[in-house]
Amino acid sequence: MPKYQSKNIFFSPFSVSMALSELSLGAGGETKEQLLSGIGYNSSVFSTEEMHQMFHSLLEEIDQRTGVDINVGSALYVSDNLKLLPEFLENMKEFYHSEGFTVDFGVKETVDKINTYVKDKTHGKIDRAVVNLESDTLMFLLTYIYFQGKWDMSFDPSKTHESTFHMDAETTVPVQMMHQYASLKVFYDTDLTSKVLCLDYNDSFSMFLAVPHTDKFIKKKTIKDLEKAISRQHIEKWRTSVSKRKFNIYVPKLSLKTSYSLNDILKGLGMADMFTNKANFTGISEEEIFILKAMHKATLDIDEKGTTTAAVTTASFRPMSYNPLLFIRFDSPFMIFITDQKNGNILFFGKVVNPVEKTVML
Repeated sequence: MPKYQSKNIFFSPFSVSMALSELSLGAGGETKEQLLSGIGYNSSVFSTEEMHQMFHSLLEEIDQRTGVDINVGSALYVSDNLKLLPEFLENMKEFYHSEGFTVDFGVKETVDKINTYVKDKTHGKIDRAVVNLESDTLMFLLTYIYFQGKWDMSFDPSKTHESTFHMDAETTVPVQMMHQYASLKVFYDTDLTSKVLCLDYNDSFSMFLAVPHTDKFIKKKTIKDLEKAISRQHIEKWRTSVSKRKFNIYVPKLSLKTSYSLNDILKGLGMADMFTNKANFTGISEEEIFILKAMHKATLDIDEKGTTTAAVTTASFRPMSYNPLLFIRFDSPFMIFITDQKNGNILFFGKVVNPVEKTVML
């Protein structure tokens, strides 16, 4: 997808998965199969009932967390012209703690009401979840996640300085670069030829930053190489492989807002029927309905205080004095993952290509 290559990316896999799982509650036939496949559901491992129960248990457990400010949930807005099946409403409330509202989509006040709701739930970080809604809209489902955490070891603001971020070989932009010299969790991933830094918020959540490593001793790697190669298994490996060392790190201050239409992305992942007249949502209503639009918005702020994945053996020889982790400088495109330490879930995922570009809409 070329249009994404030169853009910042930031989204919540957890929030998107939760929305798809909620939709599967009321889906049937091929539509349901596509949704479950898109989520990664495996019927040989657990039942759909157990899948929904896992989301429920996770939401309950997250709600009990202390030390960070995290808020996860969903809301269902239903036209007063649509009669929903009681079982669907009951399951939405039981498994996903979803709030329900009956509204008139033909009046502007409904858009204002939805935006006010999201703004409140995300502490003002997302103030416009929707710009407009078609008057014949029958149902609007939203999921939200808000996260704010302070670093275990905060950066000293007096050490933040203007520096240069290299978007590519030809393009640079000025950034405010935070600096810290401390004993921090790091790892050098030889499979990905990347430096990895782990910044903890407390004993519950962590942010992993990964930047391709390039110097005269190794073959040049780019952010595209990292994107193509990285998997959830790599992030799992980072969680257990990082070790504390004292060294210098340089991380740019960030403030990003992203907005995506998910229609083409979800269709590309095999979930096409729900956007057409082939949609089967007979578990939601007796009326024939389909999804007109799927959107996802996310924000990321990083500052000095904190933040609002057959065997072969090879040997590679390098000079004895070589140490790729003398410092980690995130002054070229890098990737971000915010993970839950307790279960490994990826709450947020991102790619920073231009730290100065604050808003991305695709």
